[in-house]
Amino acid sequence: MANAASELPPPEAASALTAGGIGASTAETLGLMNTTVSDEVPPTLGDKTTASEAFNMARNLYRRGEKTEAMNVLQFAANQGHIGARWMIGRMYARGEGTAPDDYKAFEYFRDIVADANVEDMDDTPESRQNAAYISHALVQLGSYYREGIPGSNVKPNPPLAVSLYSRAAYNFGDPSAQFNLAMMYVEGNGVPKDPKRAMQLFSNAAKKGHGPSRALLGHMMFKGEVGKRQPEIGLAWMGLARQSAEQSGEADAQWIIDLHEKALAESSEAERKGATGFLDRLFNR
Repeated sequence: MANAASELPPPEAASALTAGGIGASTAETLGLMNTTVSDEVPPTLGDKTTASEAFNMARNLYRRGEKTEAMNVLQFAANQGHIGARWMIGRMYARGEGTAPDDYKAFEYFRDIVADANVEDMDDTPESRQNAAYISHALVQLGSYYREGIPGSNVKPNPPLAVSLYSRAAYNFGDPSAQFNLAMMYVEGNGVPKDPKRAMQLFSNAAKKGHGPSRALLGHMMFKGEVGKRQPEIGLAWMGLARQSAEQSGEADAQWIIDLHEKALAESSEAERKGATGFLDRLFNR
């Protein structure tokens, strides 16, 4: 039987899911997937403009494609301590939006968000939930930077620290991207001893939240029987769900999900493929 670790996505594909990137579910939580744009000319900053008002102005500029202007307004809000503005600046530096890409500057913004986080004071209000999402994503980004290091900076690869940061986001915030990345560390034995059972549980937790890469790798491990009894039908079903999301996204770095599913289909029997279809039919009451 092939070792599942040998068939997992290449490190650069897995890293692309977090470092400089952001999953759709996180973007929706943080309010960046709403593409509704006002036709009105954005207001200008003034002495009485609040940080929240500036942040909303910046998001509208960003959605209009005016990213350099958005960055300037975000700086205004960030200087007043607005956590969303600081997160968005870090994200834009990581992606090179409205500015030249600069991973170290992105790192500094995400690091400061985590350093200033006061989780104990958070309650169940919408604002606290939003801020928790910013903190969680910043933890994941920091984990990815410490996982790989930042060339030309003092941020060197530190896998144990990456594991610690991923763990905080995975267990304290239930972040599916953190759960995925932490699972990968256990699969690879990077910063922690190899532990396929724990990796599979983390993939499962994230998969149930709709995280496509976790669905793909959970399905792969079940199909191969890497932990416990082989479950090819359910494994194929999970990989199929992941593939649907990958194809809909159209992202080049999601091609490995499609390839993983294709390989499993080629290795499966007709009965296993029918079983996977039946499982999905029951799951969605089709």
